[in-house]
Amino acid sequence: MKKRKDGDAMEKIIQEMIDTGKWIMEKQLTWGTSGNISARDGELVYVTASGTVLGDLREEDFVVCSLDGDVVRGEKKPSKETGMHLEVYRKCPDVHAVIHTSPFYGTFCACSEVELKTNLFIESMYYDEHILKIPYYHAGSRELAEAVGRVCDKTHVILMEHHGILVYDRSMSECRTALDVTENVCKMNILARMGGIGLLEVEPDTVRRFLEGGYYKKRRS
Repeated sequence: MKKRKDGDAMEKIIQEMIDTGKWIMEKQLTWGTSGNISARDGELVYVTASGTVLGDLREEDFVVCSLDGDVVRGEKKPSKETGMHLEVYRKCPDVHAVIHTSPFYGTFCACSEVELKTNLFIESMYYDEHILKIPYYHAGSRELAEAVGRVCDKTHVILMEHHGILVYDRSMSECRTALDVTENVCKMNILARMGGIGLLEVEPDTVRRFLEGGYYKKRRS
């Protein structure tokens, strides 16, 4: 009976990741083979394989690793960004899903000096409260994984210069929302600058009361 239960759990995790990959491509939140997804189940991490297209994922396109990075299931090579995902899981035990993509506006901001205004609407005040940017490091490098590891417990959204965006949270659905919200925040900032429009933020004290009062969701620590 336990084997059946474990199999059902694995099937559910993989299907959610397949659905997320399709959603990312349908929303045009990445391009080509850019991007990778992972999900944590206890001491195991499911991650997309190297060279996969997020919108066309199949069951065989996933690899299961330990938190130390040892492959325990799967025929393909895990994404070269797996180390970055594992750093998040090791540093943030409450995190159960990670998405890395290269959405147009998020990547635009990651390649620019735009100082993002994030206190714009309810969701952005919550999901982008502590958004951070880290310098460029080569994709898949130990340096990139270490840079993510140094800051990942201080935020849930990281812009990686000249690379893209990393979001991680308690569930895959929360990651999807954070990714969608952040892309729209970046778009609003860019369009405002292009149009010479002053983008007004909610007053800091109001933001604090909003977050601490739980008017949307319980504030993250």
